[in-house]
Amino acid sequence: MSINSCKSCFTIGNDQSVDLFDGVWRCPPEGYIKLNGDGAVSNDGNGSCGGVVRDSEGKFIIAFSRALGQCSIIQSELWAILQGLRIILNQCLGWQVLIETDSMEAVKLIEEGCVRNHPCYELVQDIKVLTLRLTAFSCYYITREANIVADRLAKNRAGREEGPSVYESPPKFLLSLLAIDRVGII
Repeated sequence: MSINSCKSCFTIGNDQSVDLFDGVWRCPPEGYIKLNGDGAVSNDGNGSCGGVVRDSEGKFIIAFSRALGQCSIIQSELWAILQGLRIILNQCLGWQVLIETDSMEAVKLIEEGCVRNHPCYELVQDIKVLTLRLTAFSCYYITREANIVADRLAKNRAGREEGPSVYESPPKFLLSLLAIDRVGII
């Protein structure tokens, strides 16, 4: 698949639509950046999250991973999105952002919100506040296979001390996965 064919995967405007992904990561449209986020929770209940931001040509912009301490899987998924948005906004990386996650529940919570006593309420509210600073924002569900880079980042941080690691250049353990994503091979 060529980079140009990646750009036709989305219709941006009043009628936003996206193809159901077939396990292949796709580039965002020109002018957009894409955040892929993922969370993980180990058997002892400690969570971690990770994410990667790429441009409309599939080029790496920045990545992160973070150990979270005790949390649920949905909390770790939402933490990935929140952490990614914070980095994007704090570093002024872009104002038109597509977010992809392999958590249907996270997408639903961001789209529909949740009641105040929900365990994810604060995370969802923090995400919604950050998205108000963007000129365009959409959040989509994708398959785990299409989210493999974020998955590797989340799992790489599991069991380490709490706090974030930010990668301004691709870490070696991601190079082959990033290359596979850019050419659309799984």
